[in-house]
Amino acid sequence: MKKLKYSLITVVAIILLLIAGIIYFFVWNDAPMLYGKVIRQITYKEGHRLDIYLPTEQKHNKNAVIVFFHGGAWVSGVKEAVNFNRVNEAINVLRDNGYAIVSPNYSLASRDKSPFPDCINDAFDALAWVKENAELYNFDLDNVGLIGESAGAHIALMAAYAKPLDFSNSIRNLPKINYVVDIYGPTDLEKIYHMQSIEKINQHIKKLPKNIRKHIDISQQLYGFDPEKDSIKSLFFQKKYSPIYYLSANSPPTLIIHGNEDQIVPVDQSIYLKKKLDSLNIESQIHIIDGVNHAFRGIKHENKAKVQIWISEFIMKYYRDKNP
Repeated sequence: MKKLKYSLITVVAIILLLIAGIIYFFVWNDAPMLYGKVIRQITYKEGHRLDIYLPTEQKHNKNAVIVFFHGGAWVSGVKEAVNFNRVNEAINVLRDNGYAIVSPNYSLASRDKSPFPDCINDAFDALAWVKENAELYNFDLDNVGLIGESAGAHIALMAAYAKPLDFSNSIRNLPKINYVVDIYGPTDLEKIYHMQSIEKINQHIKKLPKNIRKHIDISQQLYGFDPEKDSIKSLFFQKKYSPIYYLSANSPPTLIIHGNEDQIVPVDQSIYLKKKLDSLNIESQIHIIDGVNHAFRGIKHENKAKVQIWISEFIMKYYRDKNP
């Protein structure tokens, strides 16, 4: 009986420590969900949900909208990541300035199915949902923008530069995108795939037993086939799902932020995007942070503070006031 009692006390203590740890984690990260009104788990299409972080201050008659796409290499991640990513301070500042944050989930890779083009179509569907529900949530359709980090930045760029008909036969009634914020996002999948580090990883994976290999071969999960066995098909795939190929003179203003020591998504991806934007005379800014790896690993406090300012100021710069 005493053993049972002590076991229960231990379990309760562990649970309380976990709860305390989670609370501390969210408080320490200044999580947006701790402030203002948050409407969670809204179904925007079958099997997919989104959360809305309403403005903490009502600065305008209608709520400007920022759609946030989480990272996770297209194989993981959750919409709640907006609460523990690297741009929380900017999100909180923007909510204080009348912006609503919409954070949808999207299709991820599974063992036998590529996330493409579903994840991109999900982004379009989330935007269509914003337009369809503008009156209900007081959304300002003259002020809609996108932000994402890593794989989420890739999806944000695709949604900003491409059109729904590029990936399905469905015609969606979408709001105009005023801007897109790209935080270390892949822009050219062909160059990503042929990175020296990726090729080394693939060589090691090939040496593993087949039953193990199929569980950890991310390339095959993302492509839905073995890209090594069909170079023509893989090249078509890489170009079809690379934002760089959808740029046009009508693409929205773009903010790019990237660390110059990124080992996952090389900074060249962002430099190349900036050059293409400049060649098309599209308004853009790029900030390359010295000594910083992917997910802002190694970033100094002062540079992290600058990131928040770059994002919030860029977004507010493109606010369109119908009644100045």
